[in-house]
Amino acid sequence: MNARTTLWVALIAPLLTQQVIAADADKEHEHKGKAAEKHAKHQGKNKVTELNPADITVSAGISVTDARALAKRYKLTGQSALPPGIRKNLARGKPLPPGIAKKSVPAAMLAELPQHQGYEWQVVGTDVVLVSIATAVITDVLIDVLN
Repeated sequence: MNARTTLWVALIAPLLTQQVIAADADKEHEHKGKAAEKHAKHQGKNKVTELNPADITVSAGISVTDARALAKRYKLTGQSALPPGIRKNLARGKPLPPGIAKKSVPAAMLAELPQHQGYEWQVVGTDVVLVSIATAVITDVLIDVLN
C-alpha cells in the first residue's frame, strides 16, 4: 500500500465502523424481543439464560398500591388476568415469555410511572411489568395493578 491508500483507509475505516455499529443498534432495537435469544445463540447456547433476581439493580420505583391508584384514576382496571400457567413465568430475571400478549402502558399513566433509562413499562394481563429494552428480561412485576 502506498501512503495515500493508507491515509484513505485510516480516514474512512472509523466512519464505516460507526455506520455498522449504528445499523446494528437500530436492528437490535427493532427486534428487542429476540435480542436475548440472538445473544444466547451467538454465545453457543441453546436457551436464553435467566438472570438471578438478586443481580437486578433496577426496581419499579413505585409500589403496587400506588400503581393501582394510578390505574383507577385513569380507568384502566377490569383487565383479564393471564392463565395461571403463563402468569407464573412473569418473574424478575426471566425473559418475557415469547408470544405473550403485551401492550404498552397508556400514555397518561406512563407519564406518572417512574422512568428508567433502557427499560420500558408493559401491560401483561392485569400486571404491569418493567422490562429491559435490550434483553426483554423482566426487571420488576407489579401484580394485579389492572385488576
